[in-house]
Amino acid sequence: APAAPASTTPPGPGTAHPTPAPPPAPGAAHPAAAASPTPAPPTAPTAPTPPTPAAATAQVGLVASPYVWLIDDTEGNGSLAIRIALGGKAKLGERIAAGGAWQLDEQRRWYWKPDAVQPLAPAPPSELKEPQPAVPGHAIASGDLASGARTMSVARDGDLVYFQIVGPAPTTDGDGWQVADQLGSPAAAVMNLPGERPSYGGQDMRSSDERWQLKRGQTYWVRIGKLRKRGPDKPPLVNARTAPVRVL
Repeated sequence: APAAPASTTPPGPGTAHPTPAPPPAPGAAHPAAAASPTPAPPTAPTAPTPPTPAAATAQVGLVASPYVWLIDDTEGNGSLAIRIALGGKAKLGERIAAGGAWQLDEQRRWYWKPDAVQPLAPAPPSELKEPQPAVPGHAIASGDLASGARTMSVARDGDLVYFQIVGPAPTTDGDGWQVADQLGSPAAAVMNLPGERPSYGGQDMRSSDERWQLKRGQTYWVRIGKLRKRGPDKPPLVNARTAPVRVL
């Protein structure tokens, strides 16, 4: 059986959003992150539906779950989360910090079992204009190219950018993706997507569906943070502030 992660502190503060979603791996969470409780039934992500009464919700295939999402509100614009067995220790919509430990349920899925929950002040408003995903997770949404997006080679700090992958997928979280304006062009930057960093405690149990899966020859867009130059012969490093969107 896999060993539980070494950390005894999960992603911390956040705000709740009552949207069912599938569980991401505990290894993807960062111990200093902020988070929010949101219902997380163990089903595959589906297209968002309008709110319905509980009886009607049961008829469309949602499964009752003891878990809610604890959503990271420090990174990823709502795309990063872990499952937590909150057990009434906080209300949906509250921002909390939760101490505790990782546990395996009967289906051998990781969840966070809190032993202490501390209410926190609401998070400051985000300056990001992009809407948060309907459900957290690493499934890549498809959509139109964002208005005002620049090619990666002329991007500036904080821009919306579009790009294609021109190198192999990173073998280690934090190595980054080599991105360019289009396939065949030289790498314009090395980009880390939300949550791509070594796991806290060095124990990484993320599966393939708990990592970003980008393909060569496909165009994506994100909003980036600060470009960090590394010298004339190396492309700059940059972190994506939003989840990637596949351009239709």
